[in-house]
This record gives sequence, structure tokens and C-alpha cells, in this order.
Amino acid sequence: MKCRFGSLKMQNLDNIQALWAREMPQLDTSTMALIGRLQIAHKHMTLAMSKTFRRYGLSEAGFDVLATLRRSGPPYRLTPNQLLAQMLVTSGSMTSRLNQLQKQQLITRSQDQQDKRICWVQLTEQGLALSKEVIQAHVETQQALLAGLSREQHQQLLSGLQSYLQQAGLE
Repeated sequence: MKCRFGSLKMQNLDNIQALWAREMPQLDTSTMALIGRLQIAHKHMTLAMSKTFRRYGLSEAGFDVLATLRRSGPPYRLTPNQLLAQMLVTSGSMTSRLNQLQKQQLITRSQDQQDKRICWVQLTEQGLALSKEVIQAHVETQQALLAGLSREQHQQLLSGLQSYLQQAGLE
């Protein structure tokens, strides 16, 4: 998958780093090269995955809800609080996500029969069918994005990112 972001290309990162090295030689600009490439990779991957979601009439946020409900297993339902805990989003953004998916008839919201304080969010038959299709397409998109890496490169990248996230307290 090829993608460019305006005039930002890989050689521009090298040029920027070289210009900083010339302008302020005491700076170690090696971090710029790595972080710049991570930012470009993130944008490229996000655009590719968003394109996949749009083919199914979903946003990234909508996909996130459907995928979370789907991986919860039958009966494919969770409370909004359970969704929040698994998705790490704010309750305000969760409400708008659920409203949109309900409007698309992909989820239903209903009160618990025993405890009326509990609201369930559940995939509809249409939501279940769509989730199967879009999750398959999502995995295929991810595989295409990483197809240029060897198994060893894939593992090295994964290990390096896991180490970084652990050291940063994010994993």
C-alpha cells in the first residue's frame, strides 16, 4: 500500500534531520528520524484502515464498538461501562458512537429485566453479520500493510514497540 502525505516523504525526514544537524550540531537528532517515521507509518495505517471501515459504512469509532461486542462472545452484549473499560474512551464519545450504531440498526439498547439500572448494548443480527465481514476485511488490511516485512522484521518491530510501551508505562 503506497501513500504520501502532501510533500512529506521519507527523504524529507532525512533532510530535516540534516538541516538541524547543520543548524545545531550539538543536538542528537536521531530521535527525529525515528519518531517522524513512526508518525508517517501511523498516518498511513490509519488512513488505510479508515478506508476499509468506510466501505462498510463505519467510522473507526463505530468499528471499535462492533469489534468489542463481537469479541465478547454470545450473546454479543455488554453494558456501556463494560464497553468503556475495554475501549478506553470517554462516556460522552461512547454515547454518540452508540447513537450512530443504533441509527444504523447495528446495535440495540435495552434495560436489564432484573435490574432496571442496567442497560445492555447488543449486536443486532445485522450488526453481527456486518461485524464478521468488516473484521475479516480489517485483518486483511492489516496484513496488507505489513506484507512488506519479513517474519523476522515483523517480530523485531513488535518486540521493540513492546519494550518502548512497557518502559513508558503504556503496556
